[in-house]
Amino acid sequence: MVSAFELRIALAILAVVIIAAIYVWYRANSKDRQIDELSVNDLDLTDELDDIPSIAQVDDALGLPDDLRSEFQDVSKELREETISKRVQEAQRARMEASKTSSVESAAMDKSSKEMLVIFHVVARQDEVFTGPMIVRMMSDLDLEHGEMDIFHYNVERLGKKHSVYCVANMLKPGTFDLQAMDTFETRGLTMILQLPGPEDELKSFNIMAEHAQRLAAFLNGDLLDENHNLITKQSISVYKEQVQLFGLRATRQSVTA
Repeated sequence: MVSAFELRIALAILAVVIIAAIYVWYRANSKDRQIDELSVNDLDLTDELDDIPSIAQVDDALGLPDDLRSEFQDVSKELREETISKRVQEAQRARMEASKTSSVESAAMDKSSKEMLVIFHVVARQDEVFTGPMIVRMMSDLDLEHGEMDIFHYNVERLGKKHSVYCVANMLKPGTFDLQAMDTFETRGLTMILQLPGPEDELKSFNIMAEHAQRLAAFLNGDLLDENHNLITKQSISVYKEQVQLFGLRATRQSVTA
């Protein structure tokens, strides 16, 4: 039979075992609670992720257009960078081409500003023509000479060499005059061309051609027209003079500053 002393020892051992079991259980549950707390609190990166800029924010910072933004919604960073680089290079090439075109246009404008053409037409009236003998006689009266390019020139002499002030061509193709065939030659009109600057003062050259054009039209009983085939009047002659004078002033200014 178990004595009271033995019973006490057995209860004491059981108490120790229970306490040890409770300690072990507590330690185990304490680790689980720490892991749970870490997963809920320490592993909550919401605040940190909020600080990372979104693709849209990056696109805003780069100033990307809408078409690029839509293209980049579902692509990798490498593809985004490659596409942007290509677009930047294309834009640079486009700017360079535009710059070249602008330079060519500026050069053409600069060249046109240094030259001026005044064109008159002396045209036969309806059902009439100008004959070769009539033209040869009038060219002689106005001191024009048949010469370069088989057309007539009003020349001035400088340092022993003749220089054309203005010229007269056949209004019809090929624009030339064959002196050997002038007896049978006929045409509907003559074209007078003054190119500035020339060997004479701009306004003086224009005045010479304008006077000769009026005399030629009167002698041949034709109409004096401008380059657009509008009838030339005293008022239009005045406008031409103003344009020629303005061109002369610009040409003088450019030669001084050159």
